[in-house]
Amino acid sequence: MAKSLLEQSEALLKKHLAMGKSKSNVGNIGKTPYKQFTSMRSYKESASTLARIAESMGVSRLKHINIEEAQEFLISRREAERAGQNVLHVEIKDRSNQRLLTQKTLDAERKALSILLGLPIARVYSAASNAAKSRSYTDFQVKAISEAQTTRNALATKIAHAAGLRAHELLQIRKADELQITSNRQWSKERFNGLDGERYVVAGKGGLVREIRIPSDLAKELEARRYETPVEIMDRKVKYTSHYDIGGGNSFSKSFSTASKRALGMSNGAHGLRHQYAQSRMAHLTGKGYSDKQAKLIVSQELGHFRASITGVYLR
Repeated sequence: MAKSLLEQSEALLKKHLAMGKSKSNVGNIGKTPYKQFTSMRSYKESASTLARIAESMGVSRLKHINIEEAQEFLISRREAERAGQNVLHVEIKDRSNQRLLTQKTLDAERKALSILLGLPIARVYSAASNAAKSRSYTDFQVKAISEAQTTRNALATKIAHAAGLRAHELLQIRKADELQITSNRQWSKERFNGLDGERYVVAGKGGLVREIRIPSDLAKELEARRYETPVEIMDRKVKYTSHYDIGGGNSFSKSFSTASKRALGMSNGAHGLRHQYAQSRMAHLTGKGYSDKQAKLIVSQELGHFRASITGVYLR
């Protein structure tokens, strides 16, 4: 008797079970970016997803699905949603009660198909994802979030918002005269146009040390929390030397998301503060007569990545 699609899916995925092991101790499945299953729940969900996909594709055997068909399936799911047609899984609805295909669902389907084929499949973005609001926060939202945090994390939120900092950079703030900025880069003289405040420096990705501006009132609060002796902090297996008693790193990110959900009922993550900074600075610079290209380059240096193309990502 022929096996059902669910039975086929469970049998195929069962060989990738690694129960009792941690994610860090298991390998990837084939050439995919996915790890072996370390929980029965994840295994069952992927098997169920794969069976539903195969059924919707009209195949009786999983081996009949190839990489081209898998990619076409994901794209067709997105296009069907845009056309207002029915989708397989209904997880959320928008305000008009219209059914939406969530990014979470599309990613789960991509994962199941990738594991089936043992190959990576390009990510497809749902219309719901594209229609989502920007990750940035308004000043009012930032104020509400900070009021829902402890004093040290609230100050970190305000500084990250004002200076466009990454979470781990909050752990590395130094006075401008204590650390030399990276000298082998061509820094624009137009940086910080229109920004008042005190000069500080931070070490960002790749060890790039850049100058930042912190508003005077926040700088005063920051200096009041300066350690007498720098403190070593381990964050995501990296050791940082922190000079100020404020939030930073992974613990700050978690605090921010929790406070955001408490205050706003949602969270775009602490990285959304960098999005807001980029958008605010772009609006200021272009309003001062800088071209879009010039403004993006300036903002890219203020954010510490030196690529105007990356600045564009923050403007969505």
